[in-house]
Amino acid sequence: MDLPFETGDGEGGEGGTLASTVLVVDDEPVVLDICARLLEREPDLAVTLAQSAEEALPLLAEQRFDVLVTDKNLPGMGGVELIAEARRLQPSMEALMITAYASSESVIAAFAAGASDYILKPFDDLRVLRAKVRAALERRASGMRVREQAREVAREAAVLLAAGQDAPEPAHVALEEELRAYEEAVRIGLNGRVAVVGSTEAVNVLKAHGFDAREVPPYAPELDAVDVVIVETGDPQWRTLAERLQRRTPDVLLLASPQADLGDLLEAITLRMELVGFGSTQGASALPEKVRMVLLRRGVERAQDRLAAALATFRQSIPVSPA
Repeated sequence: MDLPFETGDGEGGEGGTLASTVLVVDDEPVVLDICARLLEREPDLAVTLAQSAEEALPLLAEQRFDVLVTDKNLPGMGGVELIAEARRLQPSMEALMITAYASSESVIAAFAAGASDYILKPFDDLRVLRAKVRAALERRASGMRVREQAREVAREAAVLLAAGQDAPEPAHVALEEELRAYEEAVRIGLNGRVAVVGSTEAVNVLKAHGFDAREVPPYAPELDAVDVVIVETGDPQWRTLAERLQRRTPDVLLLASPQADLGDLLEAITLRMELVGFGSTQGASALPEKVRMVLLRRGVERAQDRLAAALATFRQSIPVSPA
């Protein structure tokens, strides 16, 4: 399903609509009322309320939201599961979890599901809620600016080719090839190599979804040559390995089992390592969508760099008209 919030049309905040959109989900009417009153004071925020995940999911399937704010404990589907499903439906959306107490398990589970922050209730300082929503909107806007720059390069290349600029044939061919490669990268996004440390199950799940994945031992030389490395936290060396790889080329995903040391996982969050599959997010089954998004981003970035280089060469090859 090709929806506006994924194609870039109708973006909130900077173009398309004037307001950024926030969905707040909580089964306590008083919490919904507080959130609505606080956030609706902001003239550029449009707030939608829901009292359960079951009420929120149809909204998420039909409308674009910039930020989801959800309570952890909801009747029926819980907040962590809602975040995971919402991020599947709208990968570029930011998610914040409201919790009555910040236990290690709840924070880790929320981040593994795709949350970027959490909010404690009762709200001792209402400015914190507003500030965290604003910070989430800025993170999303930053990502959207990068994507818009990529689209602008592609648009410029297409316009130059269509105009038939008087450039040499090799420059035309090179630009056409890179433009096709860019469009293919955006459309498919599955190209890339994935290495897994410590989980045969993860390899099997990824292969079943069409990914080029294989299990390798810790510190194998090929770890530096792949696009994504998945480190299962049951491996005794996972933390040292993840910290080393974070300074290298691959993206690192931690397959975080409930048996892992909670202090280590919380530290991984502070280091901005991505967690997948903690608690109720069903372990390795949560990997395919996360890996797809990482490979899509990496593939588009590589194709964008090549397209920008071909575009620069094309411009330089156009003869300068005499004054």
